[in-house]
Amino acid sequence: MVYTLLVFTHLIATCAAIGTIVITDLRLIARAMGYRVVIPPPERFETRIVALALTVLYLSGGAIIAMGLQGNPELLNNPKLQAKLVLVAVLTLNALLLHRLAFPILGRSRPVSDWNRREWLTIATTVSISNSIWFYCAFLGVARHWNGTVSLGHVLMVALVAGVAVFTVVNVLLALASRDTPKARPDWIDSLKASLSDFSELRDR
Repeated sequence: MVYTLLVFTHLIATCAAIGTIVITDLRLIARAMGYRVVIPPPERFETRIVALALTVLYLSGGAIIAMGLQGNPELLNNPKLQAKLVLVAVLTLNALLLHRLAFPILGRSRPVSDWNRREWLTIATTVSISNSIWFYCAFLGVARHWNGTVSLGHVLMVALVAGVAVFTVVNVLLALASRDTPKARPDWIDSLKASLSDFSELRDR
């Protein structure tokens, strides 16, 4: 019964964190559909939810592993679990970078078009790592068929591919957001902004 409650708590914390991240991402996407875009840092309430969820995940995850080791001393030999622990460590480090480097950039309330290359890469990299690892770790939690069947390298390589894919998407969104005014001859950015203009109404809700 205790083990089941721990797994349930772990699941709820994961859902709370990912749900908050999705809401934040949707606001970013909505803002990118406008011109002269200023992307604000996440609300304090949102960052606290994610921080609390991460703390609960540490505690419940550690307890789940401890109980699992009692029944199976070889539990930590599972490459999927090893990879998940590595990714959680990367996620934790990235969370510190988000607060120390990325959020201060957003807090300056400057249009994306005014960012320099370092600021652009800082935002794109930290946001991509956060999103890709959160969702990938959630996937690993249900990918039971990977237990003992895939290597550590395989799991981490998939994580890398996912990270690169998300990094590409984030850069496309920033490219959309960096357009200050429509061009005389609309290109793909202007066309996409126009076709998704209704979505931009979500940004102030």
